[in-house]
Amino acid sequence: MEDKKQKLNLKDAQDLVAQIDKMKCDDEAAHSEEDSLREWFIECCAKGLYTKKETIEIGKVVLSTKDLDFARWCA
Repeated sequence: MEDKKQKLNLKDAQDLVAQIDKMKCDDEAAHSEEDSLREWFIECCAKGLYTKKETIEIGKVVLSTKDLDFARWCA
């Protein structure tokens, strides 16, 4: 996962979702990366780093991982 000291931007989020999609054959790794991505996004939101528009755009990308088919009972 990227350095969480930086702001998660739209391109980062899209790239990380693509990375999670590629690793979905490994349920535990994909779930762990999904959790890390969501945590990073929430941290950025909590710090007030986004405009309303950015929050919506990036949030939609982050939440799109729910459509990836892998088991989430692990990790």
